[in-house]
Amino acid sequence: MAAFDVVVLGGGTAGVHVATEVAGGGKTVALVEAGLIGGESAYLACLPSNSLLLSASRGEPWEDAVARRAEVTGGLDDSAAAQRLNRAGVQVIRGTGRITAPGTVEVTRAQSATTTTLTYSDLVIATGCEPVAPPIEGLSDIPAWTTAQSLSSPDLPRRLIVLGGGPAGCELTQMYASFGSQVTLVEAEPRLLPGEPAFAGEILAVALRQAGADIRLGSRATKAERTADGLTLALEDGTRIDAARLLLASGRRPRLGGLGLDVLGLEVTPGMALPTTTRCEVAGTGGRVWAAGDVTGTTHTHASHYQADVVAANILGRHREADYSAIPRCVFTTPSVFAVGAIPGGSEETTGAGEGADGDHGPDADHGPDADHGPDADHGPGNGGRTRRMLRIARAPSAEAASAEAAAAEASPVAQGGTAAQGGGPRLVTARARLGDTARGYLGQDDLGRLELYADAGTGVLAGAVAVGPDAASWMSEITLAIRAKIPVAVLADVVHAFPTYGEALQTALRELAGTGGSAAGADQQEKGTGTLSELDIETPEGDAIEQHQEVIPDEAVASPRREVPFDVNEADAAEHERAVGFDDDDYR
Repeated sequence: MAAFDVVVLGGGTAGVHVATEVAGGGKTVALVEAGLIGGESAYLACLPSNSLLLSASRGEPWEDAVARRAEVTGGLDDSAAAQRLNRAGVQVIRGTGRITAPGTVEVTRAQSATTTTLTYSDLVIATGCEPVAPPIEGLSDIPAWTTAQSLSSPDLPRRLIVLGGGPAGCELTQMYASFGSQVTLVEAEPRLLPGEPAFAGEILAVALRQAGADIRLGSRATKAERTADGLTLALEDGTRIDAARLLLASGRRPRLGGLGLDVLGLEVTPGMALPTTTRCEVAGTGGRVWAAGDVTGTTHTHASHYQADVVAANILGRHREADYSAIPRCVFTTPSVFAVGAIPGGSEETTGAGEGADGDHGPDADHGPDADHGPDADHGPGNGGRTRRMLRIARAPSAEAASAEAAAAEASPVAQGGTAAQGGGPRLVTARARLGDTARGYLGQDDLGRLELYADAGTGVLAGAVAVGPDAASWMSEITLAIRAKIPVAVLADVVHAFPTYGEALQTALRELAGTGGSAAGADQQEKGTGTLSELDIETPEGDAIEQHQEVIPDEAVASPRREVPFDVNEADAAEHERAVGFDDDDYR
């Protein structure tokens, strides 16, 4: 029997970070992992997916892209990661752990099948998530991939069906289509990215079709049959699709089976996440049991790292609570999708977009009977005793609900030019902007996307945002900060954005939310004597505009006295400088 201060079950992003931090704080730590140290994100999800997407965008051939992916993932060799943990003072045990009693874990070693008993003062559960097979007749008889299998395979299918229109499905569809596969994306919901506002999925569908993909929406897959060339997939509406392979990107769930959680008094049904407090402590266990990462229902690598920080701080005696109000959700397609915070028709905390190939729970994921927030759920600071439960995927309002909300918004004085939407959280006011209306968008001569900002009508602070456009995460980061710091919209509207950037679209939407946009802004321009100089909507004072168009007077017509200079001047050079320069009237100076 070996005694440790901390035992970490799971060696993914969250587990590795907790183990490293608490070992650095002087604790004795054991990390138990049967798979790759570092987790799926580094080897089988986020990094290989983004590597292939970048290779596709650069026009690289498939063979070169696969070679680059192998470099990025280290050839699926985690020995370097294990050595870093050992150097940090963490004992890595290759195997699976099961809680046999409070304070005791039995580990079955991966190679020898022998068992080792560990004791702990603090237990961290960070076992990640696993794919969920949808209920399709004949699925086990056909050639099918999980996302992890596809992202570690050297094969490029000639014809491929991607099942699931969440972030992972969209990324993989664009990636394979860009390399020449005939891809059909099937999503049971009426649109892609069903957890986000409709415009995001609509713009992305256009981009995927332009890449050559066939998009089938609003009909679920019911039956799969093996054929001589691969498979045939039948949809509910009678459509039949032939392909060489099926890629399952339709859902994931927390990996909690076989951990012995019942010993701690926890009853967890398949698909249910661990209920945690804002300190990331597992509720109902009597204390000193923590959870971080996908097992909590927060399915983003960056969120796992954040929760790991919270767990490590609390284990080391530094009280810290997590705030989930501004966790980014990204889809790394071209154009990319960035979402954060609340959305109209969704919960106050939204898990709609997920994060790439390992962060999508998908519209069909079953999160168990306790998935929804109870009336007392509170994730803000200062509520460490409250319980955080996994959310169901947020749904956008129906067309009828949207119409009713729009009518209410028009009648509401708080809208101020935006659209108010009623959801499970605060009353939201919406402002929109098109990237094509910015100078950067004009330079590209393309309608690159759009964004929506959602403000709490009661407090005047941002509650959420969704943007679709080139590398959206890079120029939307300030919105994440604004939501987390609760910066008033009036302050944000006064922020100066660099020209020419897509960030100017934020300025347009923020000014609208603050009540300085629209017709009010136009009246203000007239009052101040300002107007539009060009199609780029660059506001320029009238005096400056007049100056831009005035005639340039020839130098010889200007009588100006010569003056002496206090240093020697080469006469030939001086003559060169005094020559008159002609300007076209239309030249911009």
